[in-house]
Amino acid sequence: MSDYLDFISTELITSVIVIILGILIYFLIKSVINKILDKRKYVSKKKKTYLKLFKSIFKYLILIIVVVVVLQINGINVTSIVAGLGIASVIAGFALQDALKDIIMGFNIIVDEYYGVGDVVKIGDIEGKVLEVGLKSTKMQDINTNNIFIIANREISKSLIKSTQFDIDIPIPYSKKITDIESIIDNITNQVRNMKNITNVEYRGLNKFGDSAIYYKIRMYAKAEYQPQLKRDINRIIKLELDKNNIDIPFMQVDIHNK
Repeated sequence: MSDYLDFISTELITSVIVIILGILIYFLIKSVINKILDKRKYVSKKKKTYLKLFKSIFKYLILIIVVVVVLQINGINVTSIVAGLGIASVIAGFALQDALKDIIMGFNIIVDEYYGVGDVVKIGDIEGKVLEVGLKSTKMQDINTNNIFIIANREISKSLIKSTQFDIDIPIPYSKKITDIESIIDNITNQVRNMKNITNVEYRGLNKFGDSAIYYKIRMYAKAEYQPQLKRDINRIIKLELDKNNIDIPFMQVDIHNK
């Protein structure tokens, strides 16, 4: 009975204290990082990414330290366990290949600055805002559907950071005078300039001569996450302005000649 009480008063109590301390330290660090991240005006995207990565690393580090200390407190020789893993460690190595690839790629993403928290990027077919860059995965919110995607870092071979600028080409029939069209485009750009989330708009001139139309380019500037809806709204403005001036948008025509 006394041995049982001794066990409770030493190994068990000490182990519980270590576990509680580990949890408290983790939540303390997590709370500090979250407070820093909440001050978005004062924290750059790059620092946010580093802080979130540090939080992820710190969680696993605390877990490993707590497990090792608890084993040592209970008289288990951690060194002998590690040395005795042998074949098991090789098998585990094969099983953890994907996890290691994720971690290595995660560091590459941070160090080489592929992207950071807050950037809008295109990865494969997904175009979204980066919410979190972790050791094993990247969390994104699709800017078109608002769906949340978690992508394993090993699957990210390349990424494209979306620009704040985007273009729309307006097809106009060849029969229309350039000066008349540019006056209409001036009305369009004035309307677009007053739209919410648009920071600037420019008329860039004749972009190309198509098979059935001349294409006039306008360039807008807005944060990437707003661009999908802005494009739809701007296309509506363009169509309404062309209708008001009795201008039909040309379509592809095919001439068939019989011999």
